[in-house]
This record gives sequence, C-alpha cells and structure tokens, in this order.
Amino acid sequence: MAKKSSTTALSKEDHAAQDARYAENHEYDYVIIGTGSSALTVGALLANAGYKICMLEAHDIPGGYCQSFRTGDFYFCAQVHYIWGCAPGGKIYEFLKRVGLEKDITFELFDKTGYDVMAMPDGKKVSIPYGWDKLVENVVEAYPDQREGMEKFVGTMKKIRDQFRHLPDRKLKWWEYVKAFKVPAIIKYRKSTVQDLFDECKLSKEAQAVLCANAGDFMEPPERLSLFMYAALFGGYNTGAYYPTKHFKYYIERLASFITDHDGCHIYYETEVDKIETEGDEVTSVSTKNGKTFTAKNFICNGDPKAMAEIIGMDKFPADEQKKLDYEYSPAGVVVYLGLKDIDLRDFGFGSSNIWHLEQWDMNKMWREMGETNFENPWIFMSTPTLHTNAPGTTPGPENQILEIASYTEYKPFKDAQDGGYADYAKLKQRVSERMIDIVEEKYIPNIRKHIMVKTVGTSTTNEDFVMTPQGNAYGSTMTPEQVSLDRLKAKTPFKNFWWCNASSGWAGMYGTVSTGSQLYMDLTGDEYYNHETSVSDDDMIDAL
Repeated sequence: MAKKSSTTALSKEDHAAQDARYAENHEYDYVIIGTGSSALTVGALLANAGYKICMLEAHDIPGGYCQSFRTGDFYFCAQVHYIWGCAPGGKIYEFLKRVGLEKDITFELFDKTGYDVMAMPDGKKVSIPYGWDKLVENVVEAYPDQREGMEKFVGTMKKIRDQFRHLPDRKLKWWEYVKAFKVPAIIKYRKSTVQDLFDECKLSKEAQAVLCANAGDFMEPPERLSLFMYAALFGGYNTGAYYPTKHFKYYIERLASFITDHDGCHIYYETEVDKIETEGDEVTSVSTKNGKTFTAKNFICNGDPKAMAEIIGMDKFPADEQKKLDYEYSPAGVVVYLGLKDIDLRDFGFGSSNIWHLEQWDMNKMWREMGETNFENPWIFMSTPTLHTNAPGTTPGPENQILEIASYTEYKPFKDAQDGGYADYAKLKQRVSERMIDIVEEKYIPNIRKHIMVKTVGTSTTNEDFVMTPQGNAYGSTMTPEQVSLDRLKAKTPFKNFWWCNASSGWAGMYGTVSTGSQLYMDLTGDEYYNHETSVSDDDMIDAL
C-alpha cells in the first residue's frame, strides 16, 4: 500500500523487533485483522478480560478512519470531528469504564447553545441545541410558520429513539418478534427516508435545510438516507456532542498502548493480510504480504467484509450470506486540512461548535451536483478542533490553530483523474479545495490564505490508499433503508471461529463502531456490561448536561 504522508513509518529496527517477536511463536486466543475503532474496542475489552490477542494492521499507525496523521508540525484526525455517548451511561463512556480508562480518556462537551450552527442561504444562522423541544424553538424563531411541522417531526424522532431501546443489538430470536406491539413507529418507518418524513410533516424548504444541513454526517442526502440512521445519529448528538480532551490522537494511541501493555498482546504494523485459510467450518490461519502466518483459536476481521470474503473465497459463503455481502458502499468526500498561524478563529465567530454552510436550499440537488464535482453552489462543513479543547498535541504551539473544511464528492471523478495521471488528479483536488477555501474567505475569514502554514487535501482515493476502504467509502455500506434492516450483515459468519467487526457488519461512525466492537465482545464472552434496554434515557442524558 502506497503511503504518501506516513506519520511514523516503521524503521528497520521496528521491523526487526516485530520479526523477533514473531519468531517467539506466541499463542493467541484471538487474531484481529485491522486496528480501526471497532477492532480497538473489542481488542481492548478482550485484553482487559485476560485474553491473548494479536492485531494485524496494514498501515504503520492504528485507528483506521480515526487515525491522526502528521503534516508538517500539525496532526489532523483523518475523518472524525465529534462524537456522542461520552457521558456516564453512554456507550463510549461505559466501554472506557469497563477497561478502566474513563478517567484517562475524557471528553469536552460542545457549546450548549448549539453544537452545530446551520448557516442558511438567506444569511440566517440556526443553532442546533441539546433537546428536541429547544430545537423546535430555534427553528421557529428563524422560520415562525414551521411550529406545527417541526413538532410533528421531533415527535416522530422521539418515538423512534424510544422504541430503538426495545430492539436488541443482535439478530432477533423468533419469540422476540412478539415485541412488535412495542415498536409501531419502527414498523411504520422501516422503509422510510428522511425526505419521506419531511414531506409527511409538510416542512418548508427552510426547515428541511436546517434539519439536513449536516447530511455530510451521514454521507447521504435526505431522499436516500434511512430515517432510522438519521434518528440514531441526529438523536445521538442531541444527547451531547463531545470532543476528546486530549484529541482523537490520544484516544487511539492510548487504546493501542492499553492493548499491548497486557502480557501476550501484540500489534503488528505494516502487516497486511492477503490470505485466510479455512478447513471445513473453521478459519485455521491468516497470512500476510510480508511472509508471516498467524494462527489462533479465534479470528476477528475489521477489514471490509466484502473484500475480505473475496480473499477467503466467496464460494465458501452460503447464498444468503453472499446476498448480505453484496452491499452498496457509502460515498465519501473531500477534506481540506489547514494548519494556521497568527490568527484566532474565535474572532471570526468560531468556537466550540461546528458550522454547516449551505449555498442553496435543496440538499438533494446539491448532492447530485457535487457528486459530479460541480462546486458552484455546494455545502461545506467547518470544524475547529483546537477550539474544542485547550490540550496541546496537535499544533506546533498555542499560537497555531486548525481549521478543517469538509464536503461531499463521489469516488469516480477522483479515481478517473488519478488513473489519468497525477497531474489530472492534483488539478481536480486543487479546483475543488480552492473553491471550498474561497467560500470560507468570502463568508467567514477574510484573507485566510495569509494564515495558512500547512494545507493538505484528502479525497475518497486518499481513503482507499490509507485505510484500504473500497471506493474510499466513508461508512462501509451506505445508509439507505434497503441496507438498514434486520437482514443487515452481522458479526456471525459461516465459520464458527471467525467474526466480522466493521461498520458494514454493525454501524458506522465512531459511536457506531464502538457499539459494534462492544457488542461482539459481549456476545463472545457473555460479559454483558451494557444493556441498552435499561440504559440511561435520552431525556436523562440531556438533563445531566
């Protein structure tokens, strides 16, 4: 795998140390392919429970999409900007508590008046607060005729969120279907998109824009996005949006060191798996491009299930499993990472929140245009990680700040440009990224270019390069109603000692992948340290903020 901006590429000494450890012929309870968020979660839990685990990572640093890469003297988190579930009772907090890291890895709450600010085409800015009722008031303040539609919309969100609690985080047993009477909203909206509910509630274009300005969080426009995924993510942030006190860089590095601090637990870097051997209904070993073979009692795969099933041999999967593996990948996007000097972004209206800026009202139309790299009137997302915490560690000094500008594009235009030659690819990246910076300079930060020390641009092909995600997808399988159902791929495979542990076999995003890794651990060990049916309610989480 070509690495164009590697953070800590292994030295000869590093490789020699890994080779020496390999020669010791360690016996493992679990071999885990990959070190993404869900893998680090299940790995930390298993190591904490006393199991011997080995993790195999193709890259030279851990974290997958949560990795922090270095450019110049700045560290940028590749894809993650904010998360939820970090307060007592939340899944991320309870995971960290289970392994004893809840006082080490802590989080900062985003601005209570609005963790997201939606900047509308008419110049109005609507803050997204914690609590559904406050959301209604903020939208109505900006667009007074929308109260009835907004109250109907948030009422449906509340019902779906509450009824989620009655559904287990696993495949239903036949007798559990009798619970259907408890989840009428789940049944009613199981095939619905966000646009379907917008239309049902007769929301104006303005209210719709406020509610879907953050469509980039889902990597789908409202006409394609599963209403359940919207309720899960938007409703999750509604209970508290957070940023790690010591940055995402520390979060990932601490989990990795926590694992390797346990006796008999190891992580091998620059060790890409290219062969998975099976015998009957068991996986017997995995082999790597650098000539190593690893055996264990059990195997967990954090790699893309469809791609890894091809390595195993798709013919070894029964027809129903092949159907589940035939999913559509989610889109990705483009991110402009800026390291700034001699500027305080707070002077320009930035703070402990994100800004979603729209150049036109119709998100579905924008999505179609931007998929073809038409950025005449796009949406952009602006994140300021150095304003979410005072902790050092991502910039050369306290006088420096980071601004990340993200948006959406499809994979194909960038892949075609890359295949045509690096000059074509660089030209396309330059055109799109400069247009994004133009909007920031015109609407938010005059002369921002004078303050740029470092600029780097990531696209879907960058994702494919560094994280080995097919088509550079952001979230594994895309979040359409067709792919968000009880038939969705789960952890279990036809092999009794091999499990998937990935966004496509669980749920996307950092909260989703932590949930996926946690659930797999509980299924494997019986240690049910978290029960979402009896967990803290949304209202209680909001009241505690």
